[in-house]
Amino acid sequence: MGAGGTKKFVFAVLAGIGFIFPSTAQDITVRGGFFLDSLTVGDQTGFYLAAKYPSNLNIAFPDSSFYYGPFEFVNKRYFPTHTTAGESYDSVIYYLSTFEIEPIQTLSLPVFQLNAQDCTIYNTEIDTIRLIELAKNLPDTLTVQNVPLRANTIYENVSRNFNYPVLFIALAALLVVTIVVWIVFGKRIRKHFKMKKMFKAHRQFLEGYSQQVETIKSGFSSSQTEHALAQWKRYMEQLESRPYTKLTTRETTRMEDNELLGRNLHSIDGAIYGHNTRVVESLEHLKQFADQRFTQKLEEVKHE
Repeated sequence: MGAGGTKKFVFAVLAGIGFIFPSTAQDITVRGGFFLDSLTVGDQTGFYLAAKYPSNLNIAFPDSSFYYGPFEFVNKRYFPTHTTAGESYDSVIYYLSTFEIEPIQTLSLPVFQLNAQDCTIYNTEIDTIRLIELAKNLPDTLTVQNVPLRANTIYENVSRNFNYPVLFIALAALLVVTIVVWIVFGKRIRKHFKMKKMFKAHRQFLEGYSQQVETIKSGFSSSQTEHALAQWKRYMEQLESRPYTKLTTRETTRMEDNELLGRNLHSIDGAIYGHNTRVVESLEHLKQFADQRFTQKLEEVKHE
């Protein structure tokens, strides 16, 4: 397929995605996935991300600083926003490559709804892509009969003295290169791994916490509610390095100086100790609070 045919194919695919979005004027709907079903190590593949949403909302897509693991960001291509009857449709193609060797690799990308006080995240469904193995069925060992041998009885004089000066020169050069790389790129390297660790911890928290909330929705349990609250406190303590797990609700409210957070924590305490069972909304508020603080912390790390 030529360049013109490829471009027409991409536009046709994105247009088709727009038509299959459900018509829900109040909801944000996201779709995403790979264009290909397989690739080789080092090759590029396209991943489309599209969102349909009320046109009065402020929507943002991931940029080049986002962590796309296990893939590496190469480039991206935005398409103009299309708005009809109060609904907008945005789409972007991310060109990614991978140098990981796992046979099956997965990816899910978020769309961010930017609010006045927080940021709501909408993730696509996880899509998979298969890694094509270029070398297959390599034997673990070779038998002597299968190894081509040549008989040679000529004496070869081999020096037994190890070349220590060359070793010391190589080690010194390696040390100098390492120091230079760390001085030039050390801050960027530390920032990269810190952000990667933050994204992983936040994703694990959202998955575990959301599962707890869904369980409580289907049937209230004070122990389940207490477990969800403890999970939230552990994550916030890890994110902000503040002693959430050791503080009471009153102490946490005073530390944060946040009246809404205090009301939600008191509501959850009441559910745990049997005063009420209407706790799902308060738990959702805690998740939104964690999302907001994660976004703020991420911006702080980016500008360190």
